[in-house]
Amino acid sequence: MAWREQLGTITLDDGRVLVAGSFRGVGFRTVNSEIKVGRRNVINEFPQRDLPYVDDLGRRARRYVVEAYVIGDNYLDDRDDLIDALEEKGPGELIHPRYGVLKVALDGEVPIKETPEAGGIARLTITFVEDTSDLLPKGSENTVANLETATNAADEATESCFASEFTVEGPSVLSLQAIKGFTANIAGVLGMARQVTSVGGLAEIVRQVGGMTGKLAALIRTPVVLVQSLRSVFAQLVQELRQPLAAFDEFQSVFFANRRSPAGAFTGSTRARSLVNATATADLQRRLALTNQARILAVAISNTDVVATKEKAIELRTALLAQIDEELEVNDPPVEVARTLTTVRAAVVRDVAARSEFLQKTSTFTPLAVLPAVVVAHRVYQDASRADELVDRNAIAHPAFVPARALEVLQ
Repeated sequence: MAWREQLGTITLDDGRVLVAGSFRGVGFRTVNSEIKVGRRNVINEFPQRDLPYVDDLGRRARRYVVEAYVIGDNYLDDRDDLIDALEEKGPGELIHPRYGVLKVALDGEVPIKETPEAGGIARLTITFVEDTSDLLPKGSENTVANLETATNAADEATESCFASEFTVEGPSVLSLQAIKGFTANIAGVLGMARQVTSVGGLAEIVRQVGGMTGKLAALIRTPVVLVQSLRSVFAQLVQELRQPLAAFDEFQSVFFANRRSPAGAFTGSTRARSLVNATATADLQRRLALTNQARILAVAISNTDVVATKEKAIELRTALLAQIDEELEVNDPPVEVARTLTTVRAAVVRDVAARSEFLQKTSTFTPLAVLPAVVVAHRVYQDASRADELVDRNAIAHPAFVPARALEVLQ
């Protein structure tokens, strides 16, 4: 899958398509890119000698020229954040849509262009140079801990946003609607837990859900406490996961089921408040689904029985990034929620990039004739006992008859 398909896009008025990147975790958009490569060659020429010779002193440092954009209603804040990141001392992490995750330092000054004709956008031409000078032993970055920190911050921003938008003060119908909606949501969480958690973990989740249901009439009047209770249930669910991939799919379904509906024409303050509450609840469900998918992805790629290959890890990452991009670009969340979700996005990219390198890669093998799975497994792996793995990976109908077609195998 191409980078442009993996990352959310924005199309400018002139038709150019911007894709996402970041430096030190601060997001930007870019369309053009340039890399400068070469060798450090010294040409030696001497008097009365026609033929020179060249001393090769090694590879030249790679330079990445990035045409970056910050765009949108909050572009001034995004511009200032990017300036702070560029002026920070030392090397930083560049996530580039074409060159991947790079350790780079800033090379020279960065011109920033803004014009009155093109409002809401700033253009930056940034030259980065690769930086690998720190060759001393050092501890590796704990990308899982960083991801957990990022998701917690996003949940707190979501919690604050929900508390500022949701209220049942007023006619009793608002409370009844809220209780009905959250009762359905909690029942959905419990149904998910039955499918994806261990028996012991399910018992604790049932206890927590029972406590929430019994106090729901009070909880809806304290939105912060309500969200904290939901977060506690989700934390228990992630902790007791038995089927991470099924849980990932369930939260993905929650995200898509809570997409915003087109705003209708409502009259009367009660109808308007009801619509605001429903929108705030849908936003809450979607954003909690995103952060919990990120946590589940971290759990899944820790277990090679769940995610055995780098390709599968990247597939899951791509699905999650597409949802985060949709939330950022389609639903236009408040500034703090957008910032924290952008940080989660970068943390997911870093975690998968760091840990998927230790997973196996896939390739293809095509038998010349229909053969038993044990024979194919012996030819591919020199291990006939892996026949069942071959059958499961390729959805073969009968292990005695492996078709003569391209088969996915582990390297």
